[in-house]
Amino acid sequence: MNKKVNLTFILLFIIFYVPGQIIDTLQRPEIGLVLSGGGAKGLAHIGVLKAMEQYHIRPDYIGGTSMGAIVGSLYAAGYSASQIDSIFHRIDFDKIMYNRLSRKYLNNFKKERGKRFVFEFPVSMHDREVQLPIGLSDSQQLFNLLASVLLPAHQTDDFSQLKIPFICMSTDIVTGKQVLYNKGFLPAAVTASALLPSIYKPLEEDHKLLLDGGIVNNYPVREVKDLGADFIIGSDVQGRILRKKDIKDMGDILNQIISFGMYKEMPFKKTITDLYIRPDISGFGITSFDKIDTIIARGQQVALQKLKEIKNLKYLQSDKPVRKLHYKIPDSLLFDRIFLTGQQNFKRDYILGKIAVRPHKKISYIDFLDGINNLIGSDNFEKVYYRFKNKNGLHHLYIDVKERPHKAFFKLGFHYNELNHINVIVNFENKRIFTNNDLLSIDVIGGNYFRYNFDYIIDNGFKLSWGFHSGLHRFSHRVDAGSLFVEQNFQVNKLDFNFFQLSNELYFQGNLNHFLYLKMGMQHQYKELFTYVFSSEFDDEYYFGKNHYFGNFASVNFDSRDDADLPVKGLYFKLKWSYFWYSPDYDRTFKPFSLYTAKFDWTQRLSKYMLIHPFVSMGLYYGKEYTYENIFYLGGMNLHPAYEQIIDFKPADVLSVAATKYAVFSLSPVFQFNKNHFLEFGGHLMFYDKSNDLISYNSTMLYGFNVGYAFKSFLGPLRINFGRAPKLQQNIFNIALGYNF
Repeated sequence: MNKKVNLTFILLFIIFYVPGQIIDTLQRPEIGLVLSGGGAKGLAHIGVLKAMEQYHIRPDYIGGTSMGAIVGSLYAAGYSASQIDSIFHRIDFDKIMYNRLSRKYLNNFKKERGKRFVFEFPVSMHDREVQLPIGLSDSQQLFNLLASVLLPAHQTDDFSQLKIPFICMSTDIVTGKQVLYNKGFLPAAVTASALLPSIYKPLEEDHKLLLDGGIVNNYPVREVKDLGADFIIGSDVQGRILRKKDIKDMGDILNQIISFGMYKEMPFKKTITDLYIRPDISGFGITSFDKIDTIIARGQQVALQKLKEIKNLKYLQSDKPVRKLHYKIPDSLLFDRIFLTGQQNFKRDYILGKIAVRPHKKISYIDFLDGINNLIGSDNFEKVYYRFKNKNGLHHLYIDVKERPHKAFFKLGFHYNELNHINVIVNFENKRIFTNNDLLSIDVIGGNYFRYNFDYIIDNGFKLSWGFHSGLHRFSHRVDAGSLFVEQNFQVNKLDFNFFQLSNELYFQGNLNHFLYLKMGMQHQYKELFTYVFSSEFDDEYYFGKNHYFGNFASVNFDSRDDADLPVKGLYFKLKWSYFWYSPDYDRTFKPFSLYTAKFDWTQRLSKYMLIHPFVSMGLYYGKEYTYENIFYLGGMNLHPAYEQIIDFKPADVLSVAATKYAVFSLSPVFQFNKNHFLEFGGHLMFYDKSNDLISYNSTMLYGFNVGYAFKSFLGPLRINFGRAPKLQQNIFNIALGYNF
């Protein structure tokens, strides 16, 4: 009996007491954190990390793909969740996704011409064929961001040596196999993991062609388990397989194709995830970066709820508090050695000269980044990777470049405005024909009239550069005869204003910095200004002017605007003097004359939604007697880059005023909403006259206002304008669409 009692007591002890002792002495498991890809939806991972920090749960391993790799790498490098939140709030996602380099680093030719094309296709000169691009943009700006924020990890080659061991996934689209990164250069590895298909071009590395890891493994749970994790926490922001009724466009089809492989193994992967967190990201897409706060909050909300449901939660908690990463960006850099790889056509001196870096020469960190962008701005390289490392007490800089495989491009664009109506532009551009610094660009423009631009430039950066330009432009517009040609006493109210201009320029230019440059040269112009409305004695054409002109010009140009079409900050001004000293068509009656023009265009942000836009434009014809083809014509909404004598004045119709001298002053509050929408209310004042006097005391004053709406569309800016100038008794309504050319 006693033996039975003792046996019963022992069994009860084993059943009730021993498990308690085991639980009391249970060691904390090794925690693995898996972060899926999902574009902007992956911002929810930041909220998950915040929730984990609230419960003092620190992962021992992190594995991520795409956006999960970006967030995970920052956490693995030592940043806290709140620091990562702050980093993402400072990012310009459009700049990163579409690889938008600041206009500061563009050469003067591209700044002056502005963006003009909607489609761009590389041309293989070897195969003599036009090819489709393999992606919308390079990933250089993504790498630049990661290389900067991950500076503390530049020294690390083995990702297991980070604050938290880390892996990320990419896809080799040649073999269709996944590529696991656990060693190498962390910013480069994360860049390779986050190359969204169709948005970014594939990245070539070690005979692989890399794209987003989510194509083959968007939730690397098994790989994290292989690191040694006992307990898996997974944050999954992947979408779902779309139903038939939800597939509406090409983007949906592409997403569906990618999703099949992505979700095939998810049911099994969920079963080996101990804590599966699925933030509610319905209604958000891969580009919904403007909803960052909402997405992060949803991730945190769901994660907190899931963590509360865990039994014995305290056994997942760490005794070590999560600390913020304290890392100071160096003020200056000094390199003992510089290693350069990947160059083929460009010499070492060219590349280091663009960056302005030399061994044993101190350079500020800001100037170094400026130099990297300066090299990228040459448009000769599709990849410029840099890395800082210390070896045996020496400071090394590693630069790996990849030159653009194509030197030639075929480009297309279109534009509609009230002056030229519908026009289509076809451009052929070829670089490095005779030197590494030259550029040939040919525009053929079709519409109501044939037009062209031909440019050949040798751009030597901050050294003296030179170029040649030839352009043929013409337009026809119905105008008020009495306003423009009052001296002629025409017996008609309206006539056709036909303008033809052939220009040739040979010039030199010198850059003083990224914003300011000087330009001077020789020019030839042939101009015709005529109408058709008179009798046959004029062969149906009456010429106000038809002459060749030869002369010189000089200009001072400054441009710090962030965008040439719809800037939100920056200053543009241009001062130009043209002196014409010879014309063979006047039979010794020609008198030399000068044209002086000045333009000041400034945009300043006052608040999140409000901008202020002051604008000043002035012009002066200085000579004995003016001719109609050489004076100024004002009115209209659109810029006319080919005609420096056709001046905007938004309250009036195109070509409403003719003047030998004018001054326009405008002040416009602009409201910006939803990033790409602009609403303008402008007040405008003009003084002008048509005398030959240098100073006139009888100038005419014209004032007016306009209300305008503009939208940054894929096809270029859409502009809608309503204006009124009371003295002209006009109500103006006009529309323009597309990049101007």
